[in-house]
Amino acid sequence: MKTFKEYNKEERERTKLDDKLDKLVSNEIKKRKLARFPINATDDIKMRMKPNKPAFKFPSPTGSMMIHVYLKKMLPSKGQPKGMMAFNYQLEDK
Repeated sequence: MKTFKEYNKEERERTKLDDKLDKLVSNEIKKRKLARFPINATDDIKMRMKPNKPAFKFPSPTGSMMIHVYLKKMLPSKGQPKGMMAFNYQLEDK
């Protein structure tokens, strides 16, 4: 059985990796000029479901995986700048 310290250490390492991937995907979206303000929507599973296709794919920094990026336009609301898009991504082994 894991102690709380072991579990907490593993959880922090996992969230560091998630944060790095989020930043990598966000920078790639900005680099391709698809959105000025990309917003992470990893909790939106419907975006990755069967009928939707990824907007683009690119290799991970290590080159061992492909990252499939899904984009969805956000509806404008008061005070919200133009160019906001929600993104979600999925990792796939090569």
